[in-house]
Amino acid sequence: MANILVIDDDINTVDAIIEGLTADGYTVSSANNGKEALEKINEKEPDLVLTDLMMPGMNGLKFLKMIKKLYPDITIVIITGFGSVETAVEAMREGAYDYLTKPLRMQDIRRVVSKALEQHSLIIENKSLKAELFGKSISSKVIGSSRVFKEILKVVYQIAPTRGTVLITGESGTGKEIIAELIHYNSPRKDKPLVKINCSALPENLIESELFGHEKGAFTGAIKEKPGRFELANGGTIFLDEVGDISPHLQVKLLRVLQEGEFERVGGTETLKVDARLIAATNHDLKDAVEQKKFREDLYYRLNVINIHLPPMREREEDVPLLVNYFLEKYSKENNKDIKAVDDKTMQIFKSYTWPGNVRELENTIEHAVIMCRNNIVTTDCLPQSIQNGKKQPDITFSIGTQLEDMEKNAILRTLDFADGNREEAANILGIGVATLYRKLQDYQNEN
Repeated sequence: MANILVIDDDINTVDAIIEGLTADGYTVSSANNGKEALEKINEKEPDLVLTDLMMPGMNGLKFLKMIKKLYPDITIVIITGFGSVETAVEAMREGAYDYLTKPLRMQDIRRVVSKALEQHSLIIENKSLKAELFGKSISSKVIGSSRVFKEILKVVYQIAPTRGTVLITGESGTGKEIIAELIHYNSPRKDKPLVKINCSALPENLIESELFGHEKGAFTGAIKEKPGRFELANGGTIFLDEVGDISPHLQVKLLRVLQEGEFERVGGTETLKVDARLIAATNHDLKDAVEQKKFREDLYYRLNVINIHLPPMREREEDVPLLVNYFLEKYSKENNKDIKAVDDKTMQIFKSYTWPGNVRELENTIEHAVIMCRNNIVTTDCLPQSIQNGKKQPDITFSIGTQLEDMEKNAILRTLDFADGNREEAANILGIGVATLYRKLQDYQNEN
């Protein structure tokens, strides 16, 4: 039976509701105020909350808004006095399911509770179905028959039901985000949110607010309070892509969330609790970053409880034909074309090419080939010129004594030249975010 939380500072009202609903077979608990209620909800999320609008210490409407942000699946029924019906109607606009007016009658409570729980069941069932369907669609994207790839999938399905923190490593374009999705949608958290954030795509001064939220007036432009990604992921999973790019200041806050499950918003003093499984990904060598004092050692070990390393395409050549056929079917449908296959010469090029951008580059190449193909078989003339020529990555050498800054600049500029000026491709090859590449190029322009 459903779990119900009753919030009211009137002990007689609470006792009467508990007695009546317990007799109906429900599991009922109570709280006297909003703070106590929030603690109980953090411990165990109820299906239904019956809450008085007039509570000591916290306004009922504020409490309602907070709960709907942190726990959007909880169904809330408002209890109010006869003279506060307008406020109750406002509460329904903010997400409450219904309201009850005092003096309360048990038959009214039972009627509203029954209808509210029916609504709750429908919402949960619908979310579960969507998650199941989405999980199947994610599984269909996980393609490979190589021994190394099969071993990765074994680990994924073994760890998915657990709470363990996962660190996914590998070059850019190897499919780290898809593996994170596969873990989430095969876990008990699949009905809860999977919240993603690319740590390299946001400026340092914004990423803290994105992760932990902010209070109104915390900084210029903070015109209202905003929950962070951790709050939005409560009960579910948060995926931090390119976690190696976060600043030392944020590394401390992230460590605290992993250790204590708590944090404060930017500009806030209230400590918030959160239950979110963390999956992180990086194309950097974090162990090397630890040795260079660029990444906290204690955070590294907290993130690296379970490590999944995704190999580059050049190490899973036997998976190339499977991926080619998958993307061929996908983009043929999207472009209303009837492409049957690729010819043998083209497939051999696909298998021998080094794919510096990995699966992402292969996918882009197939999309290009489908669009350019004039018949129902992809031939070499449908491919980008760089792939037709079997373009190889040039070696970059440096003299002993070359400054690190000069080595980095040379590597970036030569890679950009290799990618024919395509910044996204260059960023993929370098294993950095596009935003990072743009910043570096802007710095080089300012030097001149």
